Amino acid sequence: MKITYHNLDFQNEINLPKNINELNENISLVCSNLPALNVAKNSKLLDETIKIVENFMINKKTFIVFGTGGSSLGARALLNISNSTNDNILFYDNIDPIYFQQSFSNIDYKTTGFIIISKSGSTPETLSQFGAIIELASQSNELECFLNNTLIITQLNDSPLFNIAKRYKCLLLEHNVDIGGRFSVFSNVGMVPAIIAGLNVKDIHIGANIVKKELENGQFFKVGQLFKFQQNLNLFSSIVMTYADSLYYFGKWYLQLWAESIGKSNRGITAIHSIGTIDQHSQLQLYLDGPKDKFFTFITTNHSNKGLTINKNIFETENLNYLINKKMGDLMQAEQQSTMDVFSSKKIKFREIFLQNIDEKNIGSLMAASIIETIASCYYFDVDPFNQPAVESGKILTKKYLS
Repeated sequence: MKITYHNLDFQNEINLPKNINELNENISLVCSNLPALNVAKNSKLLDETIKIVENFMINKKTFIVFGTGGSSLGARALLNISNSTNDNILFYDNIDPIYFQQSFSNIDYKTTGFIIISKSGSTPETLSQFGAIIELASQSNELECFLNNTLIITQLNDSPLFNIAKRYKCLLLEHNVDIGGRFSVFSNVGMVPAIIAGLNVKDIHIGANIVKKELENGQFFKVGQLFKFQQNLNLFSSIVMTYADSLYYFGKWYLQLWAESIGKSNRGITAIHSIGTIDQHSQLQLYLDGPKDKFFTFITTNHSNKGLTINKNIFETENLNYLINKKMGDLMQAEQQSTMDVFSSKKIKFREIFLQNIDEKNIGSLMAASIIETIASCYYFDVDPFNQPAVESGKILTKKYLS
């Protein structure tokens, strides 16, 4: 993973406070002791998880994951990097009633593994999904089979999900009480689906540990310093543009990580995920010619000479010589580079995060770096990165409306 900044003068455009060293030391200490990152060093726990999951997979063809937010997005980001479609693992993170009902009209309970994830064990959306399948299984006289094929990840304390798991002897794994949902990708929350998908989960942890060892050089603190201590730049939005479909869910995971962590006390920076090349046809005009109030992160990889070859015989009659005999990856590479070149020429401030390959080590590094970067930014903005107080009122009202 290589990070380069463009059109930024860190010496003159960022006015660091006198206590910056003290702030950075505190951030490094927090991240060094962060359970969400340190779990990636627990090889014994990972080996135990692999054995449990491999045993759980026996005689099962399909796996269904119920969970929302951090209980789903991290795992989806990991599985997204795989070249296979992983169509034997299905994620349900929303409660659209019609779609959900149609999806479960014909379940084979004997060959399906169900994974229920909720840190608190009381997430209404996840409990409603679980309860709906329990009802379907009961109506089909398959309840015992369903519960025998259910793996639950939650805190090991009094909660509806924990109590059901214990009462009906479902397979139970602990959601570490010290790891928040949006930070849980390196724990069993992310590892269980990744193991099922056949990813090299040890390499994911290796990638995370590589980044953690680089804490002292401070490169993952720069974005937070830019946004907080900028001088007359007026940058209020952070646009993350991913140039690979295999990073689509990384973008969605990053948005939750950033928004829930930094958006507090009327402070924070709005993050937006864009997709290359799709959003070049929908948002790029605004980005290039609109207000210069955004900082951009391009996450790129090497697409050259990859993919299918573009036809010659038919295309040469249409004056499409620039495409003839090229690979589709060549076009992707050209658009990726040309977009950054235009940003450079227009003096728009951006950085490139280049991944030589989008694989387990690199996604582990990218996600660990994002966690550190987010936590550092929160400390610069003087907000607690680990809570989310504003959403609690909505949860209370939801229960009230159902009562």
